[in-house]
Amino acid sequence: MTEFDLLKIGSKKDPLTGKVSFTESIQFKISMGIAVAAILSIFTLDFLDFDVPDWASFLISMGIVFGYTFAFIALLFSQNEGAVKIGTDKIILSPKRNPDKFPESPIHIDHDSQIGISVIQGARFPISRTLLHIEITNDDETSEFGLLLKNKKKHQQYFEVLESWYRSGYDIHEFDQLGSRVFKLNQGKNYADVQKIKQEYGIEW
Repeated sequence: MTEFDLLKIGSKKDPLTGKVSFTESIQFKISMGIAVAAILSIFTLDFLDFDVPDWASFLISMGIVFGYTFAFIALLFSQNEGAVKIGTDKIILSPKRNPDKFPESPIHIDHDSQIGISVIQGARFPISRTLLHIEITNDDETSEFGLLLKNKKKHQQYFEVLESWYRSGYDIHEFDQLGSRVFKLNQGKNYADVQKIKQEYGIEW
């Protein structure tokens, strides 16, 4: 089994399809709140025709810049909640605290399971990090948790896990940050790639 960092992540689903339509870390929500508050304050002051001092305009502008910056690198500050051990047929969650905030462990995986993987945030430079939302559905029970791939080695280990799942014929659906279907994080974005993947792994797209 391969071990990764466990994260606590909030999620929202599309009410029509039931798919994860947007996922967010707590840090992302706070940072975007700062940015939105700064933008609204600019529009409000402009609408009310207030004469804003230069120093106040500078602070508001910095709030926007820092808000957006931290929102999109929030994964660098995501709090480690424990460990996730992932194998071919099961997932073991080992939270350091608040175990009731996470699904019961182990989570078993077989050919009847539905596996949903959504990229929340990702960075390739200067470091390679990816924040994921994992959703495992067995019968009518769904287990959700967050996963952090914090370096190139963890990315490679994650790809090896995915390879074992695909080769086992599991029902896997991966999505990028925009909700588009992908394969192993960034493949399958054009027709030729999709046809090659379907042929090699015998999966529906």
